[in-house]
Amino acid sequence: MKFNPLFILPNLFTAGSIFLGILSIICASKSNFELASWLILVSMILDGLDGRVARLTNTSSRFGVEFDSLADVVAFGVAPAMLLYFYVGINYGRLGMSVPAIFVILGAVRLARFNITTTSEPQFFIGLPIPSAAVLVMLWVLIDLDYGFIQNQGYGYIMLITSIIISILMVSNIRYPSFKKMRWNFKSFIAVILLLGIVFINPKETLCFLMSCYVVYGILRWMAILIKMKFITKTNEKEKTL
Repeated sequence: MKFNPLFILPNLFTAGSIFLGILSIICASKSNFELASWLILVSMILDGLDGRVARLTNTSSRFGVEFDSLADVVAFGVAPAMLLYFYVGINYGRLGMSVPAIFVILGAVRLARFNITTTSEPQFFIGLPIPSAAVLVMLWVLIDLDYGFIQNQGYGYIMLITSIIISILMVSNIRYPSFKKMRWNFKSFIAVILLLGIVFINPKETLCFLMSCYVVYGILRWMAILIKMKFITKTNEKEKTL
């Protein structure tokens, strides 16, 4: 069987994602929280490129899928968990150690479930994707570094509690939209250009706002569906009694 040298290319992006995840952990341990946070974001970009490169070069493989999942555990599980621990968890004893551990475990469970239930590019995700959870955690850290809402005021437990909620969302049945199969047109192109302009002006605040809206959207959509289902059930019960 002839070896295709292009097979290495997408896996280099995946390896780069792991490498940046490890660097993020090292930076967090040295209290360089801003660099540690940005490294997670760059790792997310590399993670998004490896699959596209594999499809463009026709080098998709089962090995690449498994390698990508292992990379996600490191870059979007362990790295943000260690960032969370060294930033606030270190001040809260066993609670501060447990929350990052739970984040990694539930993130790994989410990846395992995704691998066994998904055979193609999904139109939506069941549960919050682990890269989104990781980026949200690192954006919280970046915002707090600038404004000091949490750590300087002694409210680090708020970040720990919200991180637990994010961890649970990863293994929930709440559906989140996937933009991989988004249909692009002229209006969406203009919207993206305007959005990039806003991100350039205030990158941290804008990205944090957008990611928070993404998380909240899934919860609100799930609640709306539950309310609608209950309303339909009550309506059917009333019709049966008439």
